Amino acid sequence: MLRRYARWLLGSVLVVAAACKTGGDDRPMLRDGGFADVPAADGSTDTLPPDALVEPCRPERMGATLGQACDASGECDDGCFCNGAELCTGGVCVAGRAACDDGVECTADACVEEADRCVHDPRNEQCADEDRCNGDEVCDPAAGGCRPGSVPYCNDENGCTIDSCDPAEGCRFEPRDLDGDGFVDGRCGGEDCDDDPRYGRGVYPGAVEQCGNRRDDDCDGMRDYFDTDCRPRNDRCDSAEMLPGPGTYSGSTSGLASDYALSCRPSGADAVFRFRLDSPRDVRIHVSGGGTGVAVALRPFAACAGGPDEKCSAANPPSILRRSLPAGDWAIIVKSMTGGAFDLRLMFSDPTPVPPVDVCNEATLDVSGGGRFTGMFEEVEDDYALMCHPGSGYRDAAFRLQLDSTRDVVLTARHTPPSDRTWENTTYLSLVTDCRSPASTLVCRTGATAEIRRRGLAPGIYYVLLEPQNTAAVDWTLEVSVTDPAMRAPADACSSALPLPTDGTAVSASLATPELDGGTSCGGAPPTQRDLYFYFDLTETRDVEVRVNGAGSHYLEVQRTCGSSAPESVVRCRLGTSPHVQTFRSLPPGRYYVVVATTLAAGSVMVQATTSPPTPVPPNDRCTGAIDISGASVFRMRDTLVDFEDDVATGCAGSGRADAFYVVDVPAGRMHNLTVTVNRMSGTGNVSIALRDGCPGTMNLDCQMGATMATVSRDLSPGRYYVVVEMPLSGAGEYSLRSFLTPL
Repeated sequence: MLRRYARWLLGSVLVVAAACKTGGDDRPMLRDGGFADVPAADGSTDTLPPDALVEPCRPERMGATLGQACDASGECDDGCFCNGAELCTGGVCVAGRAACDDGVECTADACVEEADRCVHDPRNEQCADEDRCNGDEVCDPAAGGCRPGSVPYCNDENGCTIDSCDPAEGCRFEPRDLDGDGFVDGRCGGEDCDDDPRYGRGVYPGAVEQCGNRRDDDCDGMRDYFDTDCRPRNDRCDSAEMLPGPGTYSGSTSGLASDYALSCRPSGADAVFRFRLDSPRDVRIHVSGGGTGVAVALRPFAACAGGPDEKCSAANPPSILRRSLPAGDWAIIVKSMTGGAFDLRLMFSDPTPVPPVDVCNEATLDVSGGGRFTGMFEEVEDDYALMCHPGSGYRDAAFRLQLDSTRDVVLTARHTPPSDRTWENTTYLSLVTDCRSPASTLVCRTGATAEIRRRGLAPGIYYVLLEPQNTAAVDWTLEVSVTDPAMRAPADACSSALPLPTDGTAVSASLATPELDGGTSCGGAPPTQRDLYFYFDLTETRDVEVRVNGAGSHYLEVQRTCGSSAPESVVRCRLGTSPHVQTFRSLPPGRYYVVVATTLAAGSVMVQATTSPPTPVPPNDRCTGAIDISGASVFRMRDTLVDFEDDVATGCAGSGRADAFYVVDVPAGRMHNLTVTVNRMSGTGNVSIALRDGCPGTMNLDCQMGATMATVSRDLSPGRYYVVVEMPLSGAGEYSLRSFLTPL
């Protein structure tokens, strides 16, 4: 046992023959008289000696020098090491003092008799100051005792723990709860959906949902009015929610009534807000969410209930920009067709002048000097219907173009679509003389970049209108060029239109020099087309055949006013392949212009005009001339759609189809069954038949189509009904019609 202990103390292999023994115990004796366990040879951890020890010398080793006469200390030796070196004192050998005390308080001193060695065991625990955060102190005999330890590195490199040090425990790594609400951060696998210490103290599972703080207080995945725990209370003007200033606010129309009609959305549940301006400001209002059919209106609060609206938007999403809004109290009304939660964003900025581009009047922004003009659709309304974009809800910008002399004008427009609908980038651009009358349109063009070229535009006042494809479009750019009229090649423009003899003499025009101008109302817009201009005069009513020869396809339009695609100017416009032939019945006296738009880039186009005695225009080419087919049985053998126009779209076969109209009266008193059958006798393409209860702007009661025959049969109550027969414009021909009206 002592041999193992000696090896532990000395750190080297020592051979100890036997251990000094006292009282029959072979363990080392401690200073207090006890015995200590020592490490075993197999490395097991026996208890280390807590105090210094001195191994006693066994009696059989002790020499007999003690008490003997001596002349010097060297003569004295009792054969033991641990009891110190004997001394010669007064001529007598006496015992020495123990030699293994190093004077360092934190070491345990020991002596190994068989090795004649002292050992000093450092005891770190005797240096501990009970604060583990400043490191574990160490006993360093070489330094004379205790010295500070290294400060512990309390960082586990884990962002989902809060690292700290406890004097008693040392490093601690606890799950992250930054706001201290007792719930672990949800991003670290916990339940707290908002652990931000600035805002999330009251956000945790089971908390009460606060309806206006824009946070999900109870962590159920729904915040504010998206949570069913919240119910809006701002249903009317007298309960309007006061907004303290710019910011984003939560709201809802769920469960609210339809109290107020907006100019852009007359019905639907509405929520009312209120804000105050102390001075004029630019104000922008944006609504996101809210269900379907959402609109927002801005009104003076004094006119909250009855209006009128200062601004109203039903775009998707709805937004308003009102520049230089005067100081005062203002109401915001959010209306939704289906009801739902929404976010309302209110923004203020320094006041800027209101650009005069919303409506057409004498104050409208004048662009006659040319240049580049930009603006935002938020600050204009849907005031006008463009001939090439007749739908509603599309905001339009208006500009004034005043020419004092004949000028060449080029207009180019484009816009920025909403970020989530970048493909809806078509711009609609129109040049008119009266903004409120689409019939005054000179030309209307569409495209990602819409362009209008008007060479030799006569003096006068014109207006430029532009609209986007999407109701939520962002901004627009309009570029205007106004220059002196350039000399035009023959047939290149209205000013150089070539005369057409009416005896069939062909007139040829080269495509080498024509520029890309206005095209036609049915197609052929620049920059993909070139257009040529011709004219003929009639001194009396005549039938006129116009023929266009030249490779490829051509748009052919006959106009009463050159360069005008307004409905009252256009006699007819159609697309056809060469030779493209159009016949016009009973044209009254006057001058007519022939516009040919073609994709050809080279060669020439040849145009002929031939007149013949007038033939009656079939009366049923229009609703007003519908032929009466009332009666028990009516049979019409050779009706025609040749040279008929496309007046209505029945929805049975789309547009681009010539149509003929009939009217039938069902007598009162009983229900009747009407059966109408159409058989195509000539022409190409499907024939279709539609039954309507009015004409022209009504919906179909029934519509059928077939390759050569179509039949409609329906039970009808007494009244007046219209029958519409259609064939493709390019394949219009003759047909027979049979009608049976039988009582039920």
